[in-house]
Amino acid sequence: MSTVLARRVASTPVRTAVETWARIVEIVAPDPESPARKELAKVAGTACSSIASEAPKEAPMVIWGGGPRVRVYCVFDEDAITQDGVNEDALPKSPTQGDWRMSIPFLADDVAWSGASLAAASSRVSARSVDDEIEEEDEPAAASKSPLNLNLAEFLKS
Repeated sequence: MSTVLARRVASTPVRTAVETWARIVEIVAPDPESPARKELAKVAGTACSSIASEAPKEAPMVIWGGGPRVRVYCVFDEDAITQDGVNEDALPKSPTQGDWRMSIPFLADDVAWSGASLAAASSRVSARSVDDEIEEEDEPAAASKSPLNLNLAEFLKS
């Protein structure tokens, strides 16, 4: 598994869900002219719904594929005010360069509609339930990729 970095972004009452999403986008896609920034703008409304429901408090948004795997949590209430546990530092490398993906957590009742909404706006951003396990592969298809071209039948011949 590759490097995993975490960021904890202050949300309500310090920021609205919209302002929180904007800060997350600045962290994971720092170049305002990047294709990733445009892609993330398309899913803003649905992503804000996740933030407003406080789904990313315990279940992170996860970005992988273009750099280090990044988990983004949101900090709410008194912890957001006191900045307890908040880490909004810039990342050493943008995780949204190249072929990247993002998974956003939603409350179980919201997964169906949010998944459809995200799929209509983006091929890179998907929804998952806060109860779902997070894939640990660098890429969804990584398990099917092999650096060797192995002919199993020939290998097993005695």
